[in-house]
Amino acid sequence: MLIAAALALPCSALSPETSVDEATAAWIARLEESVSASAVARSLLAGTRHVPRRQARDAASSDAISVRAGSNPVIVVNPTRLPATTPGEAEVLYMLAAARAELAFPLPVLEAEQAAWQKVLLFCVERGAADPRGFGALLAQEVKTQSQRVAELERSSFQPSSPWAPTEIPVIRLPAGALARAGLFLHLVESDPQRFYWAVETGSPWPRGSARLVELEDVFALRAKDIAALTSPPQGPYATLGGKRYPGALIRAAYPLRATGEVERLREALQSYDSAGLKALEPAINRWRRSGPFP
Repeated sequence: MLIAAALALPCSALSPETSVDEATAAWIARLEESVSASAVARSLLAGTRHVPRRQARDAASSDAISVRAGSNPVIVVNPTRLPATTPGEAEVLYMLAAARAELAFPLPVLEAEQAAWQKVLLFCVERGAADPRGFGALLAQEVKTQSQRVAELERSSFQPSSPWAPTEIPVIRLPAGALARAGLFLHLVESDPQRFYWAVETGSPWPRGSARLVELEDVFALRAKDIAALTSPPQGPYATLGGKRYPGALIRAAYPLRATGEVERLREALQSYDSAGLKALEPAINRWRRSGPFP
């Protein structure tokens, strides 16, 4: 299943920000108190206490809550968007911003985005189990709605008439809302976690300069000396290192990371999110499922 884009990845060029005013600070405090029913939320809040909370000056900023990512992340709240943002939506957006900010990597990385969303899903089911008639019911409705969309899509796809005949690949646009997107991802995790990871990968509008962590690790393992010897990032579609041709975008992503230890730090921060971390999500989903009647 191929899934096309919606919620933007963290961007380094968001609207100008200022210090939060008294009303926005009070709103953030209430939101943090609400999400603290979840253990993973408490861990994310503790892990991002050093991350500044700022206020967007520009009313045209796309989301009520976003993150200016990078080595020095900033969580940005847009007060003009808050009145139209439901409490459930705000909680998911805030946890996504915190999960992205906690990793604090210089450039967007596929595995980091997958791990961030996985933490958000863990938050959602913990929060849902603590409040089954409120947040839990909202989440369950989104899972049901998104599972129906996926089922309709898959039923509409055409099977090839022969092994070499072209087939129509089902395409679904990820929902624009954070809570709806969490519902879709949760449905995919329960049916096949690999579909969830694929949805994060194919559904995110990856900006220029992004990369896969595994590719960065591999190229540094093979070509660290060659990358260190570069005096400037390579231009063009390819870069030749040690007599072998590599994608130019990959080497440009690796260039500012040479001799920084950032790749190793991110790998350590991600831990085994797609194995041990995934196993920890299953019992949390089961507790949420047992917590109350669902639509």
